[in-house]
Amino acid sequence: MLKLRYSYKTRITFSENVYSHHFLLRCTPWTTESQHIVESNCTVLPQNNLCVGNDSFGNIIFTGFINEFHNYFEFISTGVVLLSSYCIREELNPVYRYPSNYTQPMQRIMQIYEQLNFSSEASEVEKVYAISRKIHELISYEPGVTSIKTTANDALELGKGVCQDYAHIMISLCRKCGIPARYVTGFMQGEGFTHAWIEYYANGVWYGFDPTHDRAIETGYIKIAHGRDYADCAVDGGVFRGLAQQKLEVFLNVEIEQ
Repeated sequence: MLKLRYSYKTRITFSENVYSHHFLLRCTPWTTESQHIVESNCTVLPQNNLCVGNDSFGNIIFTGFINEFHNYFEFISTGVVLLSSYCIREELNPVYRYPSNYTQPMQRIMQIYEQLNFSSEASEVEKVYAISRKIHELISYEPGVTSIKTTANDALELGKGVCQDYAHIMISLCRKCGIPARYVTGFMQGEGFTHAWIEYYANGVWYGFDPTHDRAIETGYIKIAHGRDYADCAVDGGVFRGLAQQKLEVFLNVEIEQ
Protein backbone atom coordinates (compact mmCIF):
# COMPACT_ATOMS: atom_id res chain seq x y z
CA MET A 1 0.00 0.00 0.00
CA LEU A 2 1.18 3.50 -0.87
CA LYS A 3 0.04 6.39 1.32
CA LEU A 4 -0.06 9.78 -0.39
CA ARG A 5 -0.96 13.24 0.88
CA TYR A 6 -2.25 15.70 -1.71
CA SER A 7 -2.87 19.44 -1.72
CA TYR A 8 -4.57 20.99 -4.74
CA LYS A 9 -5.42 24.68 -5.05
CA THR A 10 -6.96 26.65 -7.90
CA ARG A 11 -7.47 30.39 -7.80
CA ILE A 12 -9.26 32.43 -10.47
CA THR A 13 -8.79 36.19 -10.27
CA PHE A 14 -11.32 38.35 -12.12
CA SER A 15 -10.35 41.71 -13.65
CA GLU A 16 -13.54 43.21 -12.17
CA ASN A 17 -16.31 42.12 -9.86
CA VAL A 18 -18.65 39.35 -10.97
CA TYR A 19 -21.84 38.03 -9.39
CA SER A 20 -24.56 35.37 -9.75
CA HIS A 21 -21.80 32.76 -9.96
CA HIS A 22 -22.87 29.12 -10.33
CA PHE A 23 -20.07 26.53 -10.16
CA LEU A 24 -19.48 22.77 -10.25
CA LEU A 25 -16.26 21.12 -9.03
CA ARG A 26 -14.73 17.65 -9.39
CA CYS A 27 -11.65 17.98 -7.21
CA THR A 28 -11.94 15.24 -4.59
CA PRO A 29 -10.97 11.55 -4.90
CA TRP A 30 -13.40 8.84 -3.88
CA THR A 31 -12.95 5.30 -2.62
CA THR A 32 -12.57 2.58 -5.24
CA GLU A 33 -11.11 -0.91 -5.18
CA SER A 34 -7.65 0.56 -5.80
CA GLN A 35 -7.77 3.64 -3.55
CA HIS A 36 -9.06 4.25 -0.02
CA ILE A 37 -9.74 7.78 1.22
CA VAL A 38 -8.25 8.40 4.69
CA GLU A 39 -8.84 12.17 4.81
CA SER A 40 -10.66 14.50 2.44
CA ASN A 41 -11.43 18.22 2.67
CA CYS A 42 -12.68 20.82 0.22
CA THR A 43 -12.85 24.57 0.86
CA VAL A 44 -14.30 27.19 -1.47
CA LEU A 45 -13.77 30.94 -1.18
CA PRO A 46 -15.54 33.35 -1.01
CA GLN A 47 -17.39 31.45 1.69
CA ASN A 48 -20.62 29.84 0.59
CA ASN A 49 -22.75 26.79 1.22
CA LEU A 50 -21.54 23.77 -0.75
CA CYS A 51 -23.80 20.98 -1.94
CA VAL A 52 -22.09 17.58 -2.25
CA GLY A 53 -23.33 14.79 -4.50
CA ASN A 54 -22.40 12.49 -7.35
CA ASP A 55 -22.70 12.83 -11.10
CA SER A 56 -24.02 10.07 -13.35
CA PHE A 57 -20.58 8.41 -13.47
CA GLY A 58 -20.23 8.24 -9.68
CA ASN A 59 -17.72 11.09 -9.39
CA ILE A 60 -17.98 13.36 -6.34
CA ILE A 61 -19.17 16.84 -7.27
CA PHE A 62 -19.45 20.08 -5.29
CA THR A 63 -21.92 22.69 -6.47
CA GLY A 64 -22.65 26.15 -5.19
CA PHE A 65 -23.85 29.66 -5.91
CA ILE A 66 -22.25 33.00 -5.02
CA ASN A 67 -24.72 35.82 -5.55
CA GLU A 68 -22.61 38.63 -4.07
CA PHE A 69 -20.02 40.64 -5.99
CA HIS A 70 -16.55 39.09 -5.87
CA ASN A 71 -13.27 39.46 -7.77
CA TYR A 72 -11.79 36.02 -7.14
CA PHE A 73 -12.80 32.37 -6.82
CA GLU A 74 -10.67 29.78 -5.05
CA PHE A 75 -11.02 26.14 -4.10
CA ILE A 76 -8.64 23.97 -2.09
CA SER A 77 -8.78 20.18 -1.98
CA THR A 78 -6.58 18.32 0.52
CA GLY A 79 -6.43 14.80 1.89
CA VAL A 80 -4.69 11.48 2.32
CA VAL A 81 -5.20 8.42 0.12
CA LEU A 82 -4.10 4.79 0.45
CA LEU A 83 -3.32 3.24 -2.94
CA SER A 84 -3.12 -0.43 -3.87
CA SER A 85 -2.70 -2.18 -7.22
CA TYR A 86 -4.61 -0.34 -9.95
CA CYS A 87 -7.49 -2.61 -10.89
CA ILE A 88 -11.22 -2.04 -10.47
CA ARG A 89 -13.68 -4.90 -10.82
CA GLU A 90 -17.13 -3.80 -11.93
CA GLU A 91 -19.79 -4.50 -14.49
CA LEU A 92 -19.18 -2.74 -17.80
CA ASN A 93 -21.29 0.26 -18.69
CA PRO A 94 -21.74 -0.15 -22.49
CA VAL A 95 -21.33 3.61 -23.01
CA TYR A 96 -17.55 3.10 -22.91
CA ARG A 97 -17.67 1.00 -26.08
CA TYR A 98 -18.85 3.84 -28.30
CA PRO A 99 -17.38 7.13 -29.60
CA SER A 100 -17.96 10.35 -27.69
CA ASN A 101 -17.62 13.97 -28.80
CA TYR A 102 -13.85 14.15 -28.28
CA THR A 103 -13.11 10.62 -29.50
CA GLN A 104 -15.00 10.34 -32.79
CA PRO A 105 -12.96 8.12 -35.19
CA MET A 106 -12.54 10.63 -37.99
CA GLN A 107 -10.21 10.27 -41.01
CA ARG A 108 -6.84 10.45 -39.19
CA ILE A 109 -7.98 8.07 -36.45
CA MET A 110 -9.19 5.61 -39.08
CA GLN A 111 -5.87 5.74 -40.89
CA ILE A 112 -4.01 4.81 -37.71
CA TYR A 113 -6.53 2.08 -36.91
CA GLU A 114 -5.95 0.50 -40.32
CA GLN A 115 -2.18 0.67 -39.82
CA LEU A 116 -2.43 -1.21 -36.50
CA ASN A 117 -4.04 -4.22 -38.22
CA PHE A 118 -4.13 -6.52 -35.16
CA SER A 119 -4.38 -10.27 -35.56
CA SER A 120 -7.39 -12.06 -34.15
CA GLU A 121 -5.13 -13.67 -31.52
CA ALA A 122 -3.89 -10.35 -30.04
CA SER A 123 -4.96 -9.81 -26.43
CA GLU A 124 -6.37 -6.56 -25.01
CA VAL A 125 -3.08 -5.88 -23.20
CA GLU A 126 -1.03 -6.39 -26.36
CA LYS A 127 -3.32 -4.05 -28.27
CA VAL A 128 -3.14 -1.37 -25.57
CA TYR A 129 0.67 -1.36 -25.53
CA ALA A 130 0.82 -1.30 -29.32
CA ILE A 131 -1.64 1.59 -29.54
CA SER A 132 0.37 3.60 -27.01
CA ARG A 133 3.63 3.00 -28.89
CA LYS A 134 1.96 4.07 -32.12
CA ILE A 135 0.71 7.29 -30.55
CA HIS A 136 4.26 8.16 -29.46
CA GLU A 137 5.45 7.72 -33.02
CA LEU A 138 2.90 10.23 -34.25
CA ILE A 139 2.68 13.05 -31.69
CA SER A 140 5.02 14.85 -29.32
CA TYR A 141 4.26 16.46 -25.96
CA GLU A 142 3.98 20.23 -26.31
CA PRO A 143 1.87 22.48 -24.04
CA GLY A 144 0.01 25.45 -25.45
CA VAL A 145 -0.70 24.01 -28.90
CA THR A 146 -4.05 22.37 -28.16
CA SER A 147 -6.94 23.46 -25.93
CA ILE A 148 -9.73 21.86 -23.93
CA LYS A 149 -11.78 21.85 -27.17
CA THR A 150 -9.24 19.81 -29.19
CA THR A 151 -10.49 16.39 -30.32
CA ALA A 152 -8.46 13.21 -30.75
CA ASN A 153 -8.48 13.59 -34.51
CA ASP A 154 -7.41 17.28 -34.28
CA ALA A 155 -4.44 16.42 -32.04
CA LEU A 156 -3.29 13.70 -34.44
CA GLU A 157 -3.40 16.13 -37.35
CA LEU A 158 -1.36 18.67 -35.34
CA GLY A 159 1.13 16.01 -34.24
CA LYS A 160 1.37 17.66 -30.82
CA GLY A 161 -0.56 17.77 -27.58
CA VAL A 162 -0.72 17.24 -23.83
CA CYS A 163 -2.03 14.49 -21.56
CA GLN A 164 -5.68 15.20 -22.45
CA ASP A 165 -4.89 14.67 -26.13
CA TYR A 166 -2.89 11.49 -25.58
CA ALA A 167 -5.81 10.11 -23.57
CA HIS A 168 -8.44 11.03 -26.17
CA ILE A 169 -6.45 9.47 -29.02
CA MET A 170 -5.88 6.28 -27.07
CA ILE A 171 -9.51 6.00 -26.03
CA SER A 172 -10.66 6.49 -29.62
CA LEU A 173 -8.32 3.79 -30.93
CA CYS A 174 -9.07 1.36 -28.09
CA ARG A 175 -12.82 1.62 -28.70
CA LYS A 176 -12.30 1.22 -32.43
CA CYS A 177 -10.31 -1.96 -31.69
CA GLY A 178 -13.14 -3.34 -29.53
CA ILE A 179 -11.64 -2.45 -26.14
CA PRO A 180 -13.92 -0.43 -23.84
CA ALA A 181 -12.01 2.59 -22.50
CA ARG A 182 -12.71 5.66 -20.39
CA TYR A 183 -11.07 8.99 -19.59
CA VAL A 184 -9.63 9.62 -16.11
CA THR A 185 -8.42 12.77 -14.36
CA GLY A 186 -6.46 12.94 -11.15
CA PHE A 187 -3.13 13.56 -9.47
CA MET A 188 0.34 12.04 -9.87
CA GLN A 189 3.15 12.07 -7.33
CA GLY A 190 5.15 15.28 -7.41
CA GLU A 191 4.22 18.90 -8.13
CA GLY A 192 2.44 20.42 -11.07
CA PHE A 193 -1.08 20.19 -12.47
CA THR A 194 -3.86 17.62 -12.75
CA HIS A 195 -3.13 14.72 -15.09
CA ALA A 196 -5.22 12.68 -17.54
CA TRP A 197 -4.90 8.97 -18.30
CA ILE A 198 -7.17 6.13 -19.37
CA GLU A 199 -8.69 2.94 -18.03
CA TYR A 200 -9.28 0.02 -20.37
CA TYR A 201 -11.60 -2.91 -19.68
CA ALA A 202 -10.52 -6.56 -19.93
CA ASN A 203 -12.04 -9.68 -18.36
CA GLY A 204 -14.31 -7.75 -16.00
CA VAL A 205 -11.59 -5.40 -14.71
CA TRP A 206 -10.63 -1.78 -15.39
CA TYR A 207 -6.86 -1.32 -15.65
CA GLY A 208 -5.02 2.00 -15.67
CA PHE A 209 -2.70 3.10 -18.46
CA ASP A 210 -0.87 6.41 -18.89
CA PRO A 211 -0.41 7.05 -22.64
CA THR A 212 1.48 10.30 -22.05
CA HIS A 213 4.26 8.32 -20.35
CA ASP A 214 3.62 5.13 -22.36
CA ARG A 215 3.22 2.89 -19.32
CA ALA A 216 0.77 0.76 -17.41
CA ILE A 217 -0.22 2.18 -14.04
CA GLU A 218 0.62 0.07 -11.01
CA THR A 219 0.14 2.70 -8.29
CA GLY A 220 0.97 6.33 -7.50
CA TYR A 221 -2.01 7.88 -9.32
CA ILE A 222 -4.90 9.41 -7.36
CA LYS A 223 -8.13 9.18 -9.33
CA ILE A 224 -10.56 12.11 -9.19
CA ALA A 225 -13.06 11.41 -11.95
CA HIS A 226 -13.80 9.19 -14.93
CA GLY A 227 -16.14 9.44 -17.90
CA ARG A 228 -16.45 9.11 -21.66
CA ASP A 229 -13.97 11.95 -22.30
CA TYR A 230 -12.78 15.28 -20.89
CA ALA A 231 -16.28 16.78 -20.90
CA ASP A 232 -17.40 14.30 -18.22
CA CYS A 233 -14.34 14.92 -16.02
CA ALA A 234 -13.65 18.67 -16.02
CA VAL A 235 -12.32 19.72 -12.62
CA ASP A 236 -14.14 23.03 -12.51
CA GLY A 237 -16.85 24.72 -14.50
CA GLY A 238 -19.33 27.48 -14.03
CA VAL A 239 -21.11 30.57 -15.25
CA PHE A 240 -21.32 34.10 -13.83
CA ARG A 241 -22.60 37.55 -14.66
CA GLY A 242 -20.01 40.15 -15.58
CA LEU A 243 -17.51 40.95 -18.35
CA ALA A 244 -14.37 40.20 -16.40
CA GLN A 245 -11.25 38.57 -17.79
CA GLN A 246 -9.87 35.65 -15.80
CA LYS A 247 -6.39 34.78 -14.55
CA LEU A 248 -5.90 31.15 -13.52
CA GLU A 249 -3.35 29.93 -10.95
CA VAL A 250 -2.97 26.25 -10.02
CA PHE A 251 -0.85 24.54 -7.37
CA LEU A 252 -0.62 20.80 -6.79
CA ASN A 253 1.61 18.79 -4.47
CA VAL A 254 1.40 15.01 -3.98
CA GLU A 255 3.91 13.38 -1.65
CA ILE A 256 4.38 10.18 0.31
CA GLU A 257 2.85 10.34 3.78
CA GLN A 258 5.14 8.83 6.40
